[in-house]
Amino acid sequence: TARTLSRLRSGARDLMRNNPHARRALDSIVANTIGTGISVQFVRDGEPAAEIEALAKRHLETTECDAEGRHNFRGLQSLAFRSVVEGGEVLVRRRWRRASDGLAVPVQFQLLEPEYLDDSKDGPTTGGGRIIQGVEYDAIGRRRAYWLYPEHPGSSTLRSLRSEPVPARDIAHVYREDR
Repeated sequence: TARTLSRLRSGARDLMRNNPHARRALDSIVANTIGTGISVQFVRDGEPAAEIEALAKRHLETTECDAEGRHNFRGLQSLAFRSVVEGGEVLVRRRWRRASDGLAVPVQFQLLEPEYLDDSKDGPTTGGGRIIQGVEYDAIGRRRAYWLYPEHPGSSTLRSLRSEPVPARDIAHVYREDR
């Protein structure tokens, strides 16, 4: 997909913006798959953990869990799935916060369109690893990092097209894996 990925993604996005039938199909797929969202439940020793449930509710059922402050957890799920259907994938970045930021849980989630991934990064790394389309693997094939742009590369206010590695432990790369 390296040569055609951006053209395919652009075509799909154009279709969603300009064809009401395609847009309705996307809305239907998202609504029927995600619905009102996936609920989170916490259990300790086989019993519901009420104090953790309350904390999670304070964090996940508000826009506090969104790094951009716009969606609750269910909204993020819907937006992430929409990106997977439309663009083929989405990157969910875990953003750790300071206790002084006043969040119920000091972590937020940032959804990144796949264009944030520097797919021009390809080749061997020191130590026997490899980078394939912006995803860095160690010598035994474990994901080590994702090479991400600090801003959307299509932004009109783009300051730099220099990508930086983000540890794989802070990225959930969501896509349909067929093989």
